[in-house]
Amino acid sequence: MRKYLLSSSLLLASFITPSFAEESNDFYLKVGGGITFPSDIEMDETVSGTKYDGTFETDNAGIFSAGLGKEFNGFRLEFEYSKSQLESDRVTAESGGVGVVASMTPALEADVSSYMIYGIREFNNDSKLTPYAGFGLGTANFDLDDQTITLAGTATSIRGADESVFSYAVRGGADYEIADNTFIYSEATYQHLGSFRSEEAGFTTINFDSNHLFNITAGVKFSF
Repeated sequence: MRKYLLSSSLLLASFITPSFAEESNDFYLKVGGGITFPSDIEMDETVSGTKYDGTFETDNAGIFSAGLGKEFNGFRLEFEYSKSQLESDRVTAESGGVGVVASMTPALEADVSSYMIYGIREFNNDSKLTPYAGFGLGTANFDLDDQTITLAGTATSIRGADESVFSYAVRGGADYEIADNTFIYSEATYQHLGSFRSEEAGFTTINFDSNHLFNITAGVKFSF
């Protein structure tokens, strides 16, 4: 993941390079929160030679984010940390296209922490409202507890995971100035999360497909 972050930094830095000659030396801190709409978590595993495809049906969840950035005359380079907890108490499964009875215990809880670097373009105008758009690259970390999944009457032990995956995101939003160096903002972000595998001796190997989050957040930004 370290090489992903390095290449992400270089790529996003090149995105704003044309504005360096007129940099304004403006740093900012932003803090916000909102709601995330996750895709269902899909996976597959093989039990006693039979392959099963399963889906954890996720619920919408809250999300917290904090960022630190610098403005370059209409462009920004921003590092952001965000965290949410995906939950599911429903699992469905099939084998060879035929549905099978599936259950799990305990309910799935997956902490997702993201570390992203964004390149952002502002669309300045003469009002206090400033729209912007950008894209980001970085990593997302999944933290899941151990589980027991029962498929077609056969119980299997699944080892919890603590895995980091590559992530990219597309974002759009707007700032509104409410006082000197103080802004409120609202933004929408689509974030793609890479696939990963959970495996350990004594546990059933499980392959998690890539999935995505759609986040709606709002918060406060302070320039300094």
